[in-house]
Amino acid sequence: MAEFDTPGHTGSWKGQPGFLAKCFDEKGEPFPQNIIDPTKDENFQFLKDLFTETTLTFPEKFVHLGGDEVDYWTEACWLRNPDVLKFMKEKGFAKNLTLLENYYFERLQKIINFIISDKNGSRMIFWQEVFDNNNPVHDAIIHVWRGNTKTEWGEELDKITAKGHQAILSSCWYLNYINYGPDWKEGPQFYYCDPHSFNGTEEQKELVIGGIAAMWGEFVDATNVEARFWPRASAVAERLWSAPENTTDADKAWPRLHEHRCRMLTRGYRPEPINGPSFCPTEWDLP
Repeated sequence: MAEFDTPGHTGSWKGQPGFLAKCFDEKGEPFPQNIIDPTKDENFQFLKDLFTETTLTFPEKFVHLGGDEVDYWTEACWLRNPDVLKFMKEKGFAKNLTLLENYYFERLQKIINFIISDKNGSRMIFWQEVFDNNNPVHDAIIHVWRGNTKTEWGEELDKITAKGHQAILSSCWYLNYINYGPDWKEGPQFYYCDPHSFNGTEEQKELVIGGIAAMWGEFVDATNVEARFWPRASAVAERLWSAPENTTDADKAWPRLHEHRCRMLTRGYRPEPINGPSFCPTEWDLP
């Protein structure tokens, strides 16, 4: 499933003329552009053309539209942009950024609904900020990525499912985070994370349809992505793809993960050692 994050995180879309809003720092100097200009009809036409193509390219019945961290750029690129301010005034938004965000997401969702109307069962997915701050369509799936503690992400899942939305959890599984020792089996993260462990009804918990391991790329590139990803992702997979009663003891999972790492090494992968000092049978050529 591909994600096309909008309206923020779009600096790489600069090749489309006028697509990104002009941004300014506190002194009025130009600031790096990284958010869509929501005032131009032609930008929404571009989004319609783009997503028409992507829905043909990617066969999944889900389209992940992002929507996270919009507030990182709204002040510099919307509130300090004279053209955007004029547009907000004409729309009666004053300087209320939430109203402008709502305007953007409402238009985007209309576009996507039109595109996927003939694809039975197709759904939109948004990061949790769109649920927290805006108005996602009633059948949108909400992707939870924030929250360093079980309490934080549990409260978010409770709110989302109470409104009838299905949810996906990623807060527990940041593969780019590295801690000393076998972090995959310590604390409430990784192996011991249960997406259904929050204060909600059984009906609410049924709306949490799964989890996704996240690999944020700020300090990960082609030189280390393979080692960061494996074999931690295998611990996440076993947790999510197995019956809960079979995944309650990380110590019992340790030998399986070790064996799987050895298997990956023989197949040419370079998974990092995450269980402490050890070796694989293939590393020793004994008579």
